[in-house]
Parts: sequence; structure tokens; C-alpha cells
Amino acid sequence: TEEFNMIHPPDVIGKYAPDAIIGKVGTGAPAPAVAVGGGVAAPLLDKSHGKQRNWEKSEKNRKARMDGEGKIGGWIGALAYMVLGFMKEILFTIVPQKNIVLTNDRIGLTRSAMFMFIFMIIHAVGNLHIFLGPDDFNGYGYFYVRLYWTGFGFHANIVEEYILLAAVLHVAVALKRTWDISINYTVASGKLNLAISGITLLTFMVIHLFQFRFGDTEPFKICPPPYLVNLGT
Repeated sequence: TEEFNMIHPPDVIGKYAPDAIIGKVGTGAPAPAVAVGGGVAAPLLDKSHGKQRNWEKSEKNRKARMDGEGKIGGWIGALAYMVLGFMKEILFTIVPQKNIVLTNDRIGLTRSAMFMFIFMIIHAVGNLHIFLGPDDFNGYGYFYVRLYWTGFGFHANIVEEYILLAAVLHVAVALKRTWDISINYTVASGKLNLAISGITLLTFMVIHLFQFRFGDTEPFKICPPPYLVNLGT
């Protein structure tokens, strides 16, 4: 059409979409022959002389993984692969990232949640020391204190620092997703349930840390056993 020709070069269709021509508007003329090597599917640059990657083996391996049971069969293999996949996602929470980009992608949310879920289980099991008496519970608390040398100079150990990074990642991505996706919904819609429960848990965590982690304590000196492990008990 005239409008199209006014805003496009005369060779734009023949160059980029020669197989899309069905004729000239208003004439009923047949479409010209398609140029060899042209077409929408043709690459802009000829890469036929370069090395082409064959994805056939990758797809075949993936199909074998999906259809089979892996090297370990049965429910034991399913449990083992689930644990390995879980640990992989936990390790990928922060450490292997190449850069820091704040997006609303749920990957950062789920990975940090998985890591903190595992920490909560370990923390809950550790708190069972309270039933073994005050000395045992104080020893459990001192176990983390004597690992402060792993904290890169901070008054904390490396586990606490990693948990802090995971928590910051989780809160930042959750707030970003809430702002981008759910902020315009009402409370009655249920879209803000995760945001409300998340803020409630965050409030509890802050109070909990100020009471137990940063609370007033009495100075107490103890001589740790060799290699920081009491093999006698």
C-alpha cells in the first residue's frame, strides 16, 4: 500500500520476508518467486560454515531421565534424587550467582525458602537440648559462638551470615513480586495472603532475634575441648 511504501524502503519485503508476498494490492497479480535462501525462518547471517550444536543427544538423555528411574531405582532412588535436588537448590541460593539483579522471578524466592526451611528443622531439633538441662543447652549455644572465627571478622559465624543473606534475598524478592503482581488486589481476594503472613513472620523473627540472639547475656568463660569437639561425651 502507499502508506507502507512511505515508511519502508522499497526492498524491505524482498530482503526480510520474500516468502510472505502474495501479490500486489489491488492488481490480483501472482506473487513473484521466492528468492533462494530467503524467508522468515532464514537467519540474518549465514552460519552454515560454523560449528552447529546438536541437541539430539541432550533431548535423548532427558527423555531417558524422565521415562526411567535413574541409576538408583525404586522409592529409595526417588528419595535420594529428591534430597540431591533439594541440596542443589539450597547451594544455588546465593553462592553461584554471577551478579545481583532484583527481579520478581520466583527462583530466588523458592531457593531461599528451601534453605530457611532446612535451617528451621535443624534449629528446632537443636532447641530440644533445653530438655537436657541448662548446661547442655548452654553448650549448644556456645557451639555457635566458638565458630565465630568463620565469620570473616564479624561477630557471627558463617552459618548466621548465610542465613541473613538468604533472608534478605527472600524478603526483597517477595516485596518485589507483591508490588509487581498483587499490590492492586484487595485483601478479600486472597492475593495478599502470602504478603501478610510473610510480614507477620518477619516481625516475629525480628523480635525473636532481639530477645535471644542480641539479648543481654552474662559473660561466661569456658575452655573448649581439643578440635572443638567433646569426644568424651
